[in-house]
Amino acid sequence: MQEKWVFKSETIKIAKDINTALSYVFEEKKNELEIFLSLYTKLDGALAENIQLVDPIIPSEQSTGSFLVSFNKSFYNACLNINEADLDKIELTYEFNPGKGNLILFGPDIPEREPDDL
Repeated sequence: MQEKWVFKSETIKIAKDINTALSYVFEEKKNELEIFLSLYTKLDGALAENIQLVDPIIPSEQSTGSFLVSFNKSFYNACLNINEADLDKIELTYEFNPGKGNLILFGPDIPEREPDDL
């Protein structure tokens, strides 16, 4: 399973580089970014919150690359009175196309488990 999320906007279209486009996504599209990362944390029963870029990107090529983000993996369960957070990191790859106003993020490819034999 590899998740993909497409961010489209005029701000990405006028962005001069990937760092500018990412700063826009981290500020203006924060909720969408949290939903995207939560697709990876939901198997643990958690949500992704407080996403931060670990290091600034120094791209060798503007259109593709990868970067590392850190986030809180937050667990909520009112019945069990759980409200905890663990710090986690994930590497994302990107395709940046400012001409179309697109920034596409890809999460890691996690193989799906085969069904057990009975």
